[in-house]
Amino acid sequence: MLDITYEGLNLAEFGQQILYFISLDQTHWIATLALILFFFPLERLFPKVVRNTAFSRISVVLILAICANFTIWLIKNTVYFDIIRFYLNLQIYSISKAPIPTLLIYAICFLAIDLAVYIYHLLSHKITPLWKLHSIHHADETVDASTGILQHPFETVGSLLFVLLIVVAFGFPVLTLVVFTAAGTLHNMFSHANIALPVWVDRILRLVIVTPDMHRTHHSIDLREGNANFGQIFSFWDRMFGTYIDRPASGEADLIMGLPVAEKPKSFTVRGLLFHPFAGLVPGRKGTKRPRR
Repeated sequence: MLDITYEGLNLAEFGQQILYFISLDQTHWIATLALILFFFPLERLFPKVVRNTAFSRISVVLILAICANFTIWLIKNTVYFDIIRFYLNLQIYSISKAPIPTLLIYAICFLAIDLAVYIYHLLSHKITPLWKLHSIHHADETVDASTGILQHPFETVGSLLFVLLIVVAFGFPVLTLVVFTAAGTLHNMFSHANIALPVWVDRILRLVIVTPDMHRTHHSIDLREGNANFGQIFSFWDRMFGTYIDRPASGEADLIMGLPVAEKPKSFTVRGLLFHPFAGLVPGRKGTKRPRR
C-alpha cells in the first residue's frame, strides 16, 4: 500500500521524513540536558522556592527520561510504519496544499500543534487512565527545570501519537513539527524552572506565553488549581477556554506542590513511579483517582 501520498511523498518517503524527525531524539535529549544545566545555576542564584536538589531525586527523573526515550526507540523499530500507514488513511485535509502564503501555513500549524498539546494535557486531567500516567509528572514536590522531563514512558508515547495524528490528519508540513518540538522543549524547561522573575516581567510574558509562576500554580496540591493552566507554550488557550488561574490561593510563598496524600505514589523511586499508574489493577493495592475540581 505504498500508493498513499502525503505532501507529494509516498508512504515510505513520508515515513522516512517523520522517522528522521524522531531520530533527532539524541540531539533532542542532549539539548534537553544542556538546558537543565543552563537553568541549574539560575535556579540557585534566583530561586523562587526552596527546592530539593538531592541526587536521588535527580537520578530518578533522569532514569525515567531514559525509559521514555527507550520506549520511543522501540516504537521506531517495530510498529512505526504501521502507525503512519493507519494515520494516512485517516487524513481529513492537507493544509500544506492550501492556497495561502507558506509562512501563514506554518504559523497556523504551529498554533494548532500547541492547541493539540493543550487539549491532550487537559484530557490527561479528565480521563482516569491518562491521569494515572500523568500523575507521575505531578508527583514531584520540587518543581524545577528537570521536572519538565519527568513523564511516564507510556504518557510520552501517548502524547506523541496524539500530536502525530493531528499533524498527519490535517496535512501539516513535517518541518512544523520539528520546529514546534524544538521550541516546546526550550519552553518546557523555562516554564518548569525554579526562577523568580520580576513581577512586571511575568505579567507581560504571561499575556502570550506560559511563565514559571503560571505553570507552578498548575503543580499546586490544591486540585482546583492543579486543574488549570494547561498551556504548553501559549497562555491564551487557558484564557480562551476558561482554565486560567492567575495565582494560587495560598500565595506564591506558601504554595505546596505535588499530589494529595491519596494520590501519591508509594515511593518517589523509579519502580514506584513506573508501577504507580497500575497499582489499582492489583487487588489490595491503592491506585490514583481522577482529580476533581
